[in-house]
Amino acid sequence: MTDINEDTELTIPLKNLLGMLAITVIATTAYFSIESRLVGLEYQVKITHEEVEENDAWIDAFEPPHEVKDTILSVRNLELKLAKIETKMLESEK
Repeated sequence: MTDINEDTELTIPLKNLLGMLAITVIATTAYFSIESRLVGLEYQVKITHEEVEENDAWIDAFEPPHEVKDTILSVRNLELKLAKIETKMLESEK
């Protein structure tokens, strides 16, 4: 059996050596490109999630101004009065 140490000589065609080097460079570049893209997407998802949570908290805590509440009550009262008037008109027509 051959001993392998720092003085062992290997012969490999230059074309094959360059091919292995190119494959290594391409694979490493692809890995870091994909890793970078994933980190960017994870960050974007995190920021979007935080924004959604903030909006949800705002929606849960939202209370319309008093003017809007008063207007809603006025409209509701007008609807009730209109319904009574319509009922009276239908009864008078019979």
